Amino acid sequence: MQPAEFALIADLIEDPLNGWSIGSFGVVGEFLRDADEPAKLDRGTDFIEVVTARGGMRAVDAGLSGVAWDSLSADGESWGHALAFCRPMPAEGPSVVRDLGVDSDALRPEERGLRLFDLGLGCGHVSMAVRTQDAALIAALEAAEGLPTLSIPGIMPLFVETQPQRILLSPAGRIEIFQPIPPPDGKSPEGPHTHLLPKLAAKNRPHSANTPIPEGWQSLLSMHPKSPWRTMLGERHPFEPETDAAFAPLLDRFGLADDKDVERRLRAALDADALPWPDSRRGRHKARILLRRLHAAGDPRAAQWRALHDRAPIEIEEGEEA
Repeated sequence: MQPAEFALIADLIEDPLNGWSIGSFGVVGEFLRDADEPAKLDRGTDFIEVVTARGGMRAVDAGLSGVAWDSLSADGESWGHALAFCRPMPAEGPSVVRDLGVDSDALRPEERGLRLFDLGLGCGHVSMAVRTQDAALIAALEAAEGLPTLSIPGIMPLFVETQPQRILLSPAGRIEIFQPIPPPDGKSPEGPHTHLLPKLAAKNRPHSANTPIPEGWQSLLSMHPKSPWRTMLGERHPFEPETDAAFAPLLDRFGLADDKDVERRLRAALDADALPWPDSRRGRHKARILLRRLHAAGDPRAAQWRALHDRAPIEIEEGEEA
């Protein structure tokens, strides 16, 4: 993977069209903002902070390496993009509740005296914490110190009742979510929010099998750029080739060598009697994305190969439907 200069990361964070996340498999915090949303931005040579009324993020220079890829969508036509800033996986840390004291690193001054508890949820470099001044929640988490969060009776309803702020932490910085936790049958709010999926979190893995980060590496901070097919709320719109092209320089710089090899071999064989169809999950995803991109660009050769190869549902793991 190619090293990423912090100036590039900070430039990408300044652009409100890019969303961001810190997380591991089943434990994620997302920060995104509207282009016209009031935001406080502070940037130095080795850090950047962006804070809105709904959430915020801080990124610091952590010597990260980048990996970029196209992601296959389940609608049979579209695709997306992603860019992860990574480090090698560390030795596994504690996966239990820990009292971190007051959160002196909070993004907003008024919250720097509130209590912060690491929930032991996450994997490797990433952990989820909650910040609160609620006496009942503080007492419950103090009593649960040293225990796995998901083993604590009644803790999830207590989170919904007391509405702590959620903080996703990694050596690359933090994402803070100020918006409320929805009820179990509710929907995540628009804008910054968290996901905690216990079935996936229990796998103790850095990412999904569909995430092509090389073995032994983990994302500490991930970028989710504007989609060429969807709004930030996930609503479909006609294909925007200029948006797809805007990500191309990052894909060229940080893209996977195997992805580039798949694309080279398929492009060379488009006029042949058969395509060299990949035998790996990631290779098949990349090949299907290439056929969709060619089709969207009006290449008549793509139709016959899409009819043959781009029909199966996306290969996902149990629980990812959520």
